[in-house]
Amino acid sequence: MKRVAAIRIFSVLLLLLGGSQANACSVCFGDPNSPMGKGLGLGVIALLMVVMTVLGVLASFFVFLARRAKAVALKEAGSALSSDGSEV
Repeated sequence: MKRVAAIRIFSVLLLLLGGSQANACSVCFGDPNSPMGKGLGLGVIALLMVVMTVLGVLASFFVFLARRAKAVALKEAGSALSSDGSEV
């Protein structure tokens, strides 16, 4: 128990006395119209396009599976009616 209290006190002292001011990185802190800032913006757009493409393919695959399952269910229901002999 004493050890846990000592660790907590040490952690609080470390946070209060050891902290320094946080600065932004050189890209964020600098000129947004610089070539580095423009490249960063284009990189973000490229990554968003990749993510949206993957999500679109995944969604279209699940739509395909749903349509295929519905078609198979309708085909099985139709073959059950015709093999029953009640409706031909």
